[in-house]
Formats: sequence, C-alpha cells, structure tokens
Amino acid sequence: VMGFAIAGKLTTNFMKEPIDGVQLDPPRGEELPKKGFIRDEAGFVAPAEPGNDVAIAVSPTSDRLQLLQPFSAPIPEDYQNMPVLIKAKGKCTTDHISPAGPWLKYRGHLDNISNNMLIGAINYFNGEANKVKNQITGEYDEVPKVARAYKARDMEWVVIGDENYGEGSSRENAAMEPRHLNGRAIIVKSFARIHETNLKKQGMLPLTFVDPTDYDKIQEDDRISLQIEALQPGQFMPAVLTHKDGTIETIQLRHTFNEGQIGWFKAGSALNLISSQIRETAAEDAKA
Repeated sequence: VMGFAIAGKLTTNFMKEPIDGVQLDPPRGEELPKKGFIRDEAGFVAPAEPGNDVAIAVSPTSDRLQLLQPFSAPIPEDYQNMPVLIKAKGKCTTDHISPAGPWLKYRGHLDNISNNMLIGAINYFNGEANKVKNQITGEYDEVPKVARAYKARDMEWVVIGDENYGEGSSRENAAMEPRHLNGRAIIVKSFARIHETNLKKQGMLPLTFVDPTDYDKIQEDDRISLQIEALQPGQFMPAVLTHKDGTIETIQLRHTFNEGQIGWFKAGSALNLISSQIRETAAEDAKA
C-alpha cells in the first residue's frame, strides 16, 4: 500500500530507484534500547539458595496437578517381545492421540490425562475407536485400560500408525502419555515432524517403515522385538515380528535420531539428560 501511494506502482525498488529525485533511505531500527532497560525489580522474588532444597507443594489428592517423575533409562530387555497396543488406521492426529475438550483440565496431571490416550484412533482390525484387543486376556477394552493392564505386568508395548502420524497441534501430552503408560516405540509410515521430535524428547522411539508396505504385515496378536543397541545415526533398526502362529519376520525401520537426540534416548528423556548435565556442572563448580 505504501509503495503504491508513494510511487504509483508496486514494482519500484526503493533501495535503488529515487522518487522525484529523492533517494529514500532504508528504515532502521534498534534491536535494544541505547540506554538499556529501566531497572525495575518490584515484585521480584529471588530464588532460594540452594534451589535443590525447594519443595513444590502439590496435594497428593489433587486430580488436576501431579508432580512429574523422571522416566527410566532404556534397558535392552524391555524392547523384546512387545505386544501391539493398537494398529491405527488412516489419519491419527494429536487430537486422536490426546483429545482436548474436557480433558484439558488434566493437563497438569499426567496420570489422569493419560486416560484419553489414543481413544480417538481407529483400530485397523475392527474399524472402531477406543476398542483394542488385550493380548493377555484376549478380550477387547479401551485403549488406555489395555495399556495400563500391560504396565501392571511390567510389559512394554508399541503403536503402529499410518501416514503423517501426529499431525495437528503440538501437544506435549500426546508424546508423554504413551511413555507414561509403558509405551516404548511408535512405528508408522511417516510422522508429522514436531510430534516426532516430541516423542524423542520423552525417550520414545519414533520409527518409520523402510518399506511402507510392511505396515500390512503387522497382525493383531504380533509381538515386536527391537535391538536398541543398533540405534546409530543414519542406520536402520531391524524389527523382529513374531506372529501368533509362531512364524517370524524381520523388517527394517528408519529413524532420524542424531547424536544429541540419541543422548536423550539413552538418558530416558531430554529432561533427564539436561538435569544430569546441570548436576555435573554444579559438582565441577563446587570442586573449583
């Protein structure tokens, strides 16, 4: 609008073409005030020293707030013979994984909000939402309940997904809930980029089929084994599928972990790694 008002056309390059004989200077701005900011500490409360001794008071009976506990570091044995919790069919957005609405009041309580995990995803094997087979009992139940049944038996599990898994709004809970309920890997045809990174931060394994048609090989009663020792940048990860009839297939999976993100995984989560680095730095400073 300003270009047309000044020059009468939209193709003028004001950096090179004078207007009525006047060369306009490009606009300039200051990133920071020349004299600095006004010092104003009214209402500021300095953190306690040392900060490690500060206790955060949250009622143990609260259904809306819950202190987070660190996720455990990976153990190779935990990635063996894992049941398929659900094979999602078609679109599976973050709203399918962690719906909003009335659930938002539980955003500060990981265990409670995990009761909405994947309740919107469509089960490939029966075409229904929130109805999956419990491989222990053979009965069908809600997705979070089956996940909790596995967790109660110290069983880890995997999710199988379709294209662009995790598209939509960036919901941290959509990555935290599977990890909290003992999920270990999400294996799909392709990921939405932000959700893939969120999963990595929580210590999950976001993996994609090297051959997308391998999605069709996954059966309802399959057990999946992963060799996490093979997690190296740029390297495929083999997955062993054990079918109910005893037959075994090996497929190849792709990942996008770099060295730093592998550090997140080995620590159990990105937050675990950052915490350990802070402690190490504090210990070194204390020695100095």
